[in-house]
Amino acid sequence: MSLDVRTEFRDGLVLVTLEGELDIYTVGGFRQELDDVDPAEQVLVIDLSEVTLVDSSGLGALVSLLNRARAGKGQLGLVCPHKRLRRVFEITGLRRAFVFGDDFDEVRVGLGGDAGSG
Repeated sequence: MSLDVRTEFRDGLVLVTLEGELDIYTVGGFRQELDDVDPAEQVLVIDLSEVTLVDSSGLGALVSLLNRARAGKGQLGLVCPHKRLRRVFEITGLRRAFVFGDDFDEVRVGLGGDAGSG
C-alpha cells in the first residue's frame, strides 16, 4: 500500500494529513515530506484519520518528531479518532506522550490553541 501525505497551514499550525499505511515501506516519504518543517519551532498536528496501519517504523517516525518538538518550543498532536489505531499507542506505552483528539479542533485545544479561532 502507499501513503499520501499532504501538508498545509491551518489556524497557525502545520497540519499534516496522512492517508494509507505508515510503515517501513512508506515512512521514508513521510520523513521527506516533513524535511522543510522544523518541529522544534512549530506546532504540528498529524491527522491519522485515514491511516489504516502504523507499524514500528511509523511509530518511530512520530516519536522522532515528538522528541524534536520537545527539544525546542514546538508541539505535536495527533488526530486519531479510531480506537484500533489508538490501541497501538496504548500497547506501546506512547498514549500519554502525545496530545490526542478525535478531530483537528480537539487536538488544537489540547495543545493550548484558542478554541474560538478559525
